[in-house]
Formats: sequence, C-alpha cells, structure tokens
Amino acid sequence: MSYHILHLLSHSLRVRIKLDQLHITDLDSGTDKSVPLADVAVIVCAARDTEFSSSSLRRMAELNVLLLVCNEKFEPCAITLPYYRATNTELLRRQIEWTPEWKTALWRQIITAKVRNQAANLAHLKRAHAVLSGIAERCAKGRVTAPAAPDGIPLSESSSPDFVHHGLAQPQKISLSAITASKRAAFLLDSPNACESRAARHYWKYLLPRLSEGQETDEKRRVPGTREGVNGMLDYGYAILRTAVLRSLAAHGFIAAIGIAHVPKAGSFALADDVMEPLRPWIDRELRQFLQGGKRPMQEWMRQAVSVLQLEVSLNRNKLRLLNAIDVYVQSFADAAMARMSLPLKIPMLP
Repeated sequence: MSYHILHLLSHSLRVRIKLDQLHITDLDSGTDKSVPLADVAVIVCAARDTEFSSSSLRRMAELNVLLLVCNEKFEPCAITLPYYRATNTELLRRQIEWTPEWKTALWRQIITAKVRNQAANLAHLKRAHAVLSGIAERCAKGRVTAPAAPDGIPLSESSSPDFVHHGLAQPQKISLSAITASKRAAFLLDSPNACESRAARHYWKYLLPRLSEGQETDEKRRVPGTREGVNGMLDYGYAILRTAVLRSLAAHGFIAAIGIAHVPKAGSFALADDVMEPLRPWIDRELRQFLQGGKRPMQEWMRQAVSVLQLEVSLNRNKLRLLNAIDVYVQSFADAAMARMSLPLKIPMLP
C-alpha cells in the first residue's frame, strides 16, 4: 500500500487530477506541482480556500487515500472515508456475528499491548515502569486479584480511582462503594477495562507533567477535547493515527462503525477507536521528544505528528514503516475474525 503523507499548508490552492497525477496549483504564485496519487496514503489539508475538484475526490476514494481537513488552528475537523464497498462478504458476516467472548479476548490483547507500550514510555522511571508492566501481565492472564493503586497500595472500597469509561470526554472519579455489585466485581477482576483504567491513571500522573513542562503549560490531567496546550497536541496526534487505522480498516473490508469495546454512536468509528488504542503511546513518545527542546508551535507539531507514520517498526523480524505495520496489524485482526479464534494480534510495539 502507498505510504507518503501529503501536506497542504499554503493558502489558495487548487487540487485537480489528471492521469492519476495530483496537480496542485498555488493560485497566488501561479506555481504548479504534481504528485502520483498512487504513492499517497493520507492528505492533510490545513490551507485556507483550497479547492478540490470532484474528480480528484472521487479518485482519492477509489485509491483509498484519506483526506484529513484541519481548521486554521490546525485542529482536525473532518475526514473523508471511501463509501463502504465489500471486499470480503464472509468477513462482513463474521463481524456482525462477533460473540462477547471473542470480543473480550481480542480486547484483552489490545489493552495488554497498550499498557506495555505505555510502560515502554516510562522505562526511564523504574518504579513507574514496573507498576505498568505488572498491570499488563495481570491483564494478559486475566487473574482475579485486588487491584493496586498507582503507589502500589491495594485499593479498598473507599478508594476513588479514576475509572475511565469509553465514550466519555474525560475520566470520572467513582467510589467503589457507590457502584453496583456487578460493576464492583468487574473492577476488582483484572478485566481489560479495569486494567486500562488503572494504567491510565498511573501513566498520565508521570507523563503529562513532563509534557506540560516542555510546553510551558500547567496541565496535570489527560482531558480530551480541550483543543489547547499539550492535551490539544495529543488529540491532534491521535487523529492522525485514527486516520491511518480507518484507511486500513476500509481497505480490508471492515465496517468501522461496528467495534468490540467502544460504544458505537452516530457518526462514530468504534472499531477504529478500538484498534488504535495500543498505538497511542507512539504519539505520546513522539510528543515528549518533540517538546524536549522547549515550547513549540502547533504548526510544527502538525508536521511532526504525521511523521510518526513513517517511523521504522520491527514486526515479524522485518523492518517496515508504522503506516504499513498498521496494515499488518489490521490483517491479523481480520485473520482472527475469520478463524473465530483469539489468534495473536501483530501489534506494533515500542522498543
């Protein structure tokens, strides 16, 4: 599959297609450039007054090229996705028939990989890394144990951990004594959601202050949707990952609205949100490195965030770009769906 990322940042551009060459004209300067559309994976447009011809949009859809449209603050506000076309009707039937047991087993693999990638980001902090590694191991085994608080102290029913619910804009603090017996039991079990919640609280406690220090903000919590500061930068990076995952899901014939853990809502892509979870730490690491030199503008981060997809990944003893590794990951998900078994997912892991 194609792998280049095309940025459209200059204002007053006109985009047309001719012989599968994308012709981009700068109306202010009169200059014209062309790019083979077959070599492009994603187009990021943050240029004011850019014009796309209908034939260029049609051909982008046919070649599974995704267009991410940003506003003047470089915040993603729209994405084009090819209208669903079945490439494997058997896969469609399997997706509709996913059982709760199968979905839980795959979700456990995904969350275990996510927590391990989070641990890799905190490897320089031995104690923090050890706690996250322990949570990942418990999640993988599904062992019934009382959860440990971030400081390693067992939680009691009077504790109030940050329990993250999918679909909410931000974490909510919930006392275990205030929830139903079934939900309390699920939390005390090493369920994927419980492990993800405990890991997130611990992870952001150490990582977010370090990020906000570099950007000269005072953010102490991960709050999606703020569109400001470090949280806004993280949201932008995650939007790039989501775009790449959506592209791969569409290419393999999945219905992105049907997920395994995230609650589907109108206009949502629940499966993309599920699949991208273990990939988020890739953006976290890139942002930490980006901010090491001090405060940086969003426009610079926009270019840097997209470059994450070009990072080299070791997968199956091969070296490939993260964008292509996502395709391998999604294919392994399709293989597990077709086999109706919890086959090992080929998830890109941080070194």
